[in-house]
Parts: sequence; C-alpha cells; structure tokens
Amino acid sequence: MILKRSNARPDPDTLSAAEARTITEAFDVYAGEVLYYGQSLRWDTLEEVNVVKAARYGGLAGWLVRFLVHGDDRYHVGLYAGGQEYVMPNVSLNTARYVVQAIAYYAPQPVRYEGIEGLSPLVEL
Repeated sequence: MILKRSNARPDPDTLSAAEARTITEAFDVYAGEVLYYGQSLRWDTLEEVNVVKAARYGGLAGWLVRFLVHGDDRYHVGLYAGGQEYVMPNVSLNTARYVVQAIAYYAPQPVRYEGIEGLSPLVEL
C-alpha cells in the first residue's frame, strides 16, 4: 500500500502541547525535504513509512509505564530512506498520525506505508 496524496496539511491544532513539542524537536517537513531529528532526508530517497505499536514489559512495571508515565499506548514511526532507517520512538498515536499525514501531503512521489491502519488514506500499488 502507498500513502494517498493529500490535498490538506495536517492541522497542528489537533496536537496536545506535549505532542507539539515532540514534533517541533524531531520532525519538520516541507516541499524540499524532511528534517528528522535534524537530519535532512531528500524526498527522492524516502521509500517507506512504518508505524508500529511499541512493545511494553508485562506485569506491574509495564502497566505503570503505560498508564502512569505515558497515559496510553506508544508507537514508533520509522522512515526508510536511502538504505537507512530513521525512528521516532515512543510517540502517541496522534503524533504518529500527524507525521504520516504530513508525509502524505508533502511527498512529491508515492511512499509505501506499513503499520497501524487508519492514520491516513492508502491506495493499492
């Protein structure tokens, strides 16, 4: 599946203050390139976006981290470009959605997507 090109940028007002900080620190995207933790990724090298649910320890320790520290499930967003993997670890589902939708809006070429369904519209290859 590939990300369907979007006609609308994701709305940053849908992000909480903590989510907006994460985006500001880790992710900036525009027509020229993607900046991921300060590293420049050219659009022509971006091959795939992947979103997976972060693993958690079982038992009481895992429950405490999940619900008391983070407040919900966490996700990892991976970008694959030029044979390299770039990961944004332990983000909220809403943050992952924002990143995927921003890529769907700005990417000038098709980008493969794997992972959590429903973050952005997809089309068959």
